[in-house]
Amino acid sequence: MEKVKLPRATHSGTWTIDEDGAISVQCYVMDNGERVLSLRGASRAMGLSEKSSATLVRNLSANWIGPYLSEPLRDWLTRAIRNELPDYISDKGTKFTPFEASLFVDLCKAYVDAMHDNALKTATSQQVAERLYLIMTAFAKTGLIAVIDEVTGYQDDRDRQELQKILSHYISEELMPWTKRFPDEFYKQMFRLKGWDYRGKAKPSYAGTLTNEYIYQYLPDGVLAELRQKNPRDNSTKKRRYRHHQFLTVDTGAKHLDNQLQQTIALMKASDNWEEFDRLFKRAMGEPCQEKLDNF
Repeated sequence: MEKVKLPRATHSGTWTIDEDGAISVQCYVMDNGERVLSLRGASRAMGLSEKSSATLVRNLSANWIGPYLSEPLRDWLTRAIRNELPDYISDKGTKFTPFEASLFVDLCKAYVDAMHDNALKTATSQQVAERLYLIMTAFAKTGLIAVIDEVTGYQDDRDRQELQKILSHYISEELMPWTKRFPDEFYKQMFRLKGWDYRGKAKPSYAGTLTNEYIYQYLPDGVLAELRQKNPRDNSTKKRRYRHHQFLTVDTGAKHLDNQLQQTIALMKASDNWEEFDRLFKRAMGEPCQEKLDNF
């Protein structure tokens, strides 16, 4: 019989919930994408015994809390009573019993709702509810998944993975043949609003800065930085060999660029001067994704 491979943690960390460190819980991100707490840690955070799941099971089996349990919590309780809870492997290679982040959120909500309904029957349940209320307020703003990602260090890896997904859609692996991507109208309107004399191809270097600020910086965060890396300036001429848009994918990157250009040109045409255009643009587009960088 083939041995079942147990989920293994790729990231772990301790979430310290209160200022003095009295309430903390071990968190894990598993190789299957799950965010979990250790069951012992969850019990300890509640102020219960951490030696086994028995104390938590006994508390959740009480009649008074039954109406407040979510369906996933009821299912977990059934499996716990039958000793069917799985084992996971920590990043250090030790086994632990997991408690899913979503279940812990449901657990907090159950006790807090019961407390608000004056349904708590014992002093212990009141203490547990107060601790869970404190814990719930600690992750209420960002969510427990975000908290786990932060304390385990997974947030940085996750952001890098998401960036790579975006770049794979926007940045072409091969240099695209040059095509006229920026219409003359874009620069005609720029020069009109700036009060510059438009002479066709020749443009001041500041026009490149404005092109970055109003066009490329509104592509997804990280795209412009990748374009600058793939298309660096020549050390002697200080100019780029290619146009940034030659590195954009046809289906996604170039289409996004074209759409940004058309919207920007429309706002330019509706403006009498650069200050008016800038106000209209920022109102319509909001703040850019990209940090301000050097010239185009």
